[in-house]
Amino acid sequence: MFDITYLGKRSLRFIKRHPRISTAVSLLSVFCLGIWAGQVIQFSKITDYFRSYTDPKISDVTKSVADGITHRQILDNGVLTNILAVSPSAVNIRPYRALSAGIGTESLASLARRHNAFAAINGGFFEMAGTFRGESVGALKIDGEWISEPEQGRAVIGFRTVDGKIETYIDRIALQQELVLPNGKTLAIDGINRERGRNELVIYRPHFHVVTLTMPDGAEVVVRNGKVTKIHNGQGSLRIPADGYVLSVSGRKRGELLSHIAAGDAVQIRETIIPERVGDSNLWAGCVHIIGGGPLLLRDGTAPPTQAYEREGFDQAFHSFWHPRTAIGKNADGTLLFVTITAAAAGVRRGVMLSRLAELFLEWGATDALNLDGGNSSMLIIRDEIVSTKQKDSTKPESKDKLQPTSQDKRPPKKAIVQKNTKPARGNRRIRPIPQPQGRAIADAILIFLRP
Repeated sequence: MFDITYLGKRSLRFIKRHPRISTAVSLLSVFCLGIWAGQVIQFSKITDYFRSYTDPKISDVTKSVADGITHRQILDNGVLTNILAVSPSAVNIRPYRALSAGIGTESLASLARRHNAFAAINGGFFEMAGTFRGESVGALKIDGEWISEPEQGRAVIGFRTVDGKIETYIDRIALQQELVLPNGKTLAIDGINRERGRNELVIYRPHFHVVTLTMPDGAEVVVRNGKVTKIHNGQGSLRIPADGYVLSVSGRKRGELLSHIAAGDAVQIRETIIPERVGDSNLWAGCVHIIGGGPLLLRDGTAPPTQAYEREGFDQAFHSFWHPRTAIGKNADGTLLFVTITAAAAGVRRGVMLSRLAELFLEWGATDALNLDGGNSSMLIIRDEIVSTKQKDSTKPESKDKLQPTSQDKRPPKKAIVQKNTKPARGNRRIRPIPQPQGRAIADAILIFLRP
């Protein structure tokens, strides 16, 4: 077992015997640490961070932004809470993928603007790096088609429209998908539009990418209009047909699939949604849109214990720290609450613990609630305006130094001096102004549209 006491004693003995070497190593370590801190830490944000804790401003403003939609903004000691309350009969709600593809990221402002949304809020978790950066981690179903499978039994929210009114369900679900082979046998599908693991069968659909982005250590079967058209063994990164999908297998499942399938065979995919709440399978099967997050914050007006958070795969550092949060709640009458809790100042990391967030939803009258991706992804946009950070008041007059011209300003302008050694933009393109920060790029979002 590692003995920290013994290591400490040996270190002190070395320092006593070799003081010069110890001093040199210490100075070098401090120097390297300073270089690292200068590159990583944004020192310009430190004053904003402490100011967010000492800001005495408190406000609570509620206003109607459209028929059936109200926006409440609470500012309390540097923490900004936005609550967008939406009537289920006043809007259409639909999740969207970034770049309209299975991988890649896009800013929420770009997504909302591209689809002409009235309001938008960031969605679920996603891969942050690598070839599959931007791939949704958790359930995502759009227009009745699965983009990503549920993750670790985590909670999700589903939407469907009945008699012109949006019905919403929040629960933990599991998805069981099977490939039905020509002989009647079934083979479990392990994943959808994600990286293929060992001994796995993953299905890739056209909205994922042009190709499967897989390694050549498996086999891939092309299915078009329900029939097998091609079988490629030992070849990866196969092109995905627009009118079908690709079944990609590895390990022992590779042999199981290839021994029971041939070109020209008809295959089909059978799926079953298994919710925790018994008897709701048919309701979830009718949900056209599903988006995953986690953990579950409220169910039938009751907040689960923190142990339930950890069963969904969220550790204590996630649920018991003051992170920025994005969440969705539902009241008894079906009213939806889209919520962000962030720092009032951009670039400052402030938020709330999940147990406190569940208490807040109870105070706001919610019966069910779900946490979504938070941190730097948390953002709410209404009418092309980012409301999850406090905007500067543009009505305030500028300082006198800026308004009153100096004696030098009154002089006629001199001929512009051309600076030497100026580097043009890459490819000689016109230099455009750098856009203002619009939050971290995300993988998916929930967009809200007004009904005509």
